Amino acid sequence: MDVAGTIEEARRELGAGHEKQAARLLTDAAYATHDPAVEAEIRRLAEEGLQHAGRFGKGRWEEIIRIAELRATRGSG
Repeated sequence: MDVAGTIEEARRELGAGHEKQAARLLTDAAYATHDPAVEAEIRRLAEEGLQHAGRFGKGRWEEIIRIAELRATRGSG
């Protein structure tokens, strides 16, 4: 599956309430892309997941945001 497909699947999983699966897919997508627009979409979805996360699930979403931001910073240099 390509990165766009992975993000779409993560969006569906997030909408269905499967946060853990959505987070795993977004983590994979964050590591697989160097496209700033795709990284921005990953961050947006991760921020959405973070808003709905319980106390113990926040770290998973924060890690996705960290990866996407780190890769975006390296890509723009």
